[in-house]
Amino acid sequence: MNVHLPLLHAYPFERLRQLFSGSTPDAQYSPISLGIGEPRHATPDLIKQAYCKAIEGTGVAAYPGTAGELALREAIAHWLQQRYQLAVRASDQILPVNGSREALFAFAQTVISSAPGQPKPLVLCPNPFYQIYEGAAFLAGAEPYYVPSGPERNFAQDWASVPDAMWARTQLLFVCSPGIPAGAVMPLAEW
Repeated sequence: MNVHLPLLHAYPFERLRQLFSGSTPDAQYSPISLGIGEPRHATPDLIKQAYCKAIEGTGVAAYPGTAGELALREAIAHWLQQRYQLAVRASDQILPVNGSREALFAFAQTVISSAPGQPKPLVLCPNPFYQIYEGAAFLAGAEPYYVPSGPERNFAQDWASVPDAMWARTQLLFVCSPGIPAGAVMPLAEW
């Protein structure tokens, strides 16, 4: 079992649900959820039809390949080429995932390297942050370092506030632009 599991915190949306339980919103206002970010629109018919067609004959009794269907990866590579003029190989440079948490966690586990007797590597996270940044850092044996996103910078991350000693230990940097929840966009000069 991962020895870092006790470092994890409860998922904030569970706590939010507890805080909201028993409260009734004012009926004269339409609430705007700034919560978990789940889709709020019905699934379009063309997607439902494509899904049904895709499972004809096979059903859902078999797991898909880990890397996803080659046709999907080729379509993604084609889109990246058209949209951003990026040349990527669908065969080994694209990996579809079920959501950002899965991808961010797996990436952190792959790139962070900690060694006994050495200072813990750092993962720089915007603060406020997406909880997976912290959890992925902890479970990879790293320490999260929270970069402030305060009102004095329109809630954009203050990368200049990170001391040089922290940058020297940094193995992974999470950048969220536009930032969540404030929407600040990192200027090109900072990129």
